[in-house]
Amino acid sequence: MFVESVKTPGIAHLSYLIGSDGEACVIDPQLDTQHYLALAGKHECRITTIIETHRNEDFISGALALANQTGADIYHGKDADEPIEYAHKAVNGDKFEIGKWTLEVIATPGHTKDSISVLAIDNEQDGQPIGVFTGDTLFVSEVGRTDFYPEEKEKMAGQLYDSLHTLANLGDDIIVYP
Repeated sequence: MFVESVKTPGIAHLSYLIGSDGEACVIDPQLDTQHYLALAGKHECRITTIIETHRNEDFISGALALANQTGADIYHGKDADEPIEYAHKAVNGDKFEIGKWTLEVIATPGHTKDSISVLAIDNEQDGQPIGVFTGDTLFVSEVGRTDFYPEEKEKMAGQLYDSLHTLANLGDDIIVYP
């Protein structure tokens, strides 16, 4: 079982490859997909699933390019501002089996309406959650901005507040992958 991070040069963006037993999922891929293909090769895994945690304003997603290269299914939060034609809708509670991992979608709106986080559950450890991939909901020293919807700023700030409490309630032993 493994988790690998990939940093996008020049911006504060991390993406992840998580997998085991020949399967892998990429969370928030950047446009340069060669990183993920190389890491999947290193771990002898096939990328079967791609999850976008939200619409991004600061970089171009590599989800579609990576899906075209691997045949993986793409998932995106259900409340996107515009239809995401290339992705399936991911809703709170959806689960994806990736080898010995279960990845569970947690709706965490506030940064954007479609923001989701992904809880990583280790099925070898009695199904214990061990980490959460937070997209732009939660960073190392700050939280996601809420100004994408000026006419709804109070609503979005309130949703982000609730989402942060949802993440905090996962417990102190959870590793946060921002």
